[in-house]
Amino acid sequence: LGSTVIPTNAAILTELLAECRKRGRPPRALRLGVTGGGPTPPTLKKAWRDELKITLSESYGQSELGGFVGLGPLAPPSDEKLLACGPSLPDREVRIIDPATGREAPIGQSGDIAITGGHMLGYWGRPEKTAAIVRDGWLFTRDVGRMDADGYVYVRGRSDERLIVAGEAWYPRDVEEALLEHAEISAAALIGLPDEKLGQKPVLFLILKENSTPTDAELASFAEKRVRRRLDVLEIRRVQSLPMTPTGKISKAELKKQLL
Repeated sequence: LGSTVIPTNAAILTELLAECRKRGRPPRALRLGVTGGGPTPPTLKKAWRDELKITLSESYGQSELGGFVGLGPLAPPSDEKLLACGPSLPDREVRIIDPATGREAPIGQSGDIAITGGHMLGYWGRPEKTAAIVRDGWLFTRDVGRMDADGYVYVRGRSDERLIVAGEAWYPRDVEEALLEHAEISAAALIGLPDEKLGQKPVLFLILKENSTPTDAELASFAEKRVRRRLDVLEIRRVQSLPMTPTGKISKAELKKQLL
């Protein structure tokens, strides 16, 4: 009869979407996709919702939790909730902590994601590493995100990926997802390199679709309208491929290693 639910990652879901477009129909039995292991681009969620009429339920968790922080609902997401990975699960509480003050951040403001209600006691034989992320019964996930008034969690990336460019915080996922809305972009990865003037120099790697012709200025202008930030310091590099991890995510550590 065929699979009704597919738990996988964004890379495989992108390939499946392409195959469905080629055949002109979605898999007949499939009713739900559950994503994990890395961010799911909103363009992919929207294509599954609008073209295939199938919900992509994005999961967000960690090994240190033994499960999920949040899990998207079964109903197709509205445009307003498209970036969310869903509300926190009933057995856990999520807070967004302002890294500057150590206090809970206001609704809608980005900060460090912390959870309580079930997580590891600590890393075996590594008390210093444990103390850095387990504090007063809360596990600091080392992810950056925000929460809306309905309790939906929006993950913006790892805290160690956050760039400080000319004193301003940049979250790579914001720029990457903005460029992925461009019809001629198939993959994007933003990293930061040390820079004497800026602190960190933002370098964006792009894979363009065949026979694509947009200029760097056109791409930067396209992204600026979505991230609402000047991107004139952004360096764009066009590549044929990007290094990947065994779980199908872009390896930004390897990208940075190659540049340095």
